[in-house]
Amino acid sequence: MFKSKRLPMEVQAAAGLILIQLAHKLVAELPGAMTTAGTATHPMVFAVVTLSAAYVLAFVTCLFRIHWGFIIGIVLGIEIIFQPIIFHVIMRIPKEPPYYILFPILQGILVTYFCWLGYRAVKG
Repeated sequence: MFKSKRLPMEVQAAAGLILIQLAHKLVAELPGAMTTAGTATHPMVFAVVTLSAAYVLAFVTCLFRIHWGFIIGIVLGIEIIFQPIIFHVIMRIPKEPPYYILFPILQGILVTYFCWLGYRAVKG
């Protein structure tokens, strides 16, 4: 039987979700952090840039089927889950509409889940 050399569906899904979250960090969160902080050297901006670099690392290593990429993706998915809880619930930074925090939590759950599936598919 012929075995396909393309990436397994689980790896494709995990890499796709990681790429979407990277784009979100660069398009939405980085400008927001720079506006809030006022300077590009603020620790909040540094954190967003560092997380963006982690997304790039996770994306590239997932494409090469390296299991550490999926582990990094799982950690980043957990970060996505906790970020709105920390900012909007604990620190009470208002967000309109208030149910907005459900969307990043769902995105974090999806990233975590598909990275776990990708990890299992690669580990065999």
